[in-house]
Amino acid sequence: METTAKTPKVSLHTLYDTYNSNIRALDFYKEELQYLEMRLGTIVSANTGQDVLSQAEHFQNLFLITGNNMAELRGRVGKTLQHVEEVIKLKPTHADEKTVNDLGIYSRDLHDIENRFSAMKLEFNTFLAKYL
Repeated sequence: METTAKTPKVSLHTLYDTYNSNIRALDFYKEELQYLEMRLGTIVSANTGQDVLSQAEHFQNLFLITGNNMAELRGRVGKTLQHVEEVIKLKPTHADEKTVNDLGIYSRDLHDIENRFSAMKLEFNTFLAKYL
């Protein structure tokens, strides 16, 4: 006998708030990344040694990849947020299964970005401490 787990009923307004929260979190990390890039520029302009430049290039690449990952996730979340807004206008009830499942995927992806961002920031701060 096959059993299937039912997707819990979730209010569209709750989903809307959660998706908006994810967007705000990604915007925060984008601003934080811009700050880290500025700090990297400060170090590079004050230290022209090969060791510093090599590590700076590593961080520059890491920042670029992280920024691209955040932008890609923000695009996916934003697209789903627009879908939720459209559905709310038509029939403000509970979300469909796909929208609820997407939230789980996006939440996991955001959590992964947050964890990688924290590790990257710790590594970068260690680098900064050596050269400031």
